[in-house]
Amino acid sequence: MVFVDSNVFIIDRFYPRDALYSQNRSFVEKLPFLDTAISILTLLEVCGGASHRLSVGELDDWLFRFDTIYPVHVINVHGISRKDAEAWWRDFVREVTAAIAKKMSFGDALLLREAENYNAEAIVTWNTKDFARRTQLPVLTPTGFLRQH
Repeated sequence: MVFVDSNVFIIDRFYPRDALYSQNRSFVEKLPFLDTAISILTLLEVCGGASHRLSVGELDDWLFRFDTIYPVHVINVHGISRKDAEAWWRDFVREVTAAIAKKMSFGDALLLREAENYNAEAIVTWNTKDFARRTQLPVLTPTGFLRQH
């Protein structure tokens, strides 16, 4: 499974004049044929970024029916059902803090935590530099991913 970063969806929905839009759109059009996922945490980041441009109804659709808008799996936070709340929270904070200590933003640290814990095939993002030298997972642009697959 490939984890997709928030910027792919934000560019697709809101920035048709962006220089990367056509390349991004090519990737989005292939989503039905790929095994892709977005963490519920990344989805919350997407919705936060989109909230100022979506109606209340559209935001509700994005929050609760994102997989009908974009054909990706919405993945639960890793490990949440396997531990009691206190143990899960302690591990979650430790793992996210370890990623932030690598000079990552909170959103990128959340994405990295989920992708690594789910043993993702790759992370697809336009901001590959944000993940460079911070993970063993392949980190590819949408264009780079399509070239390889």
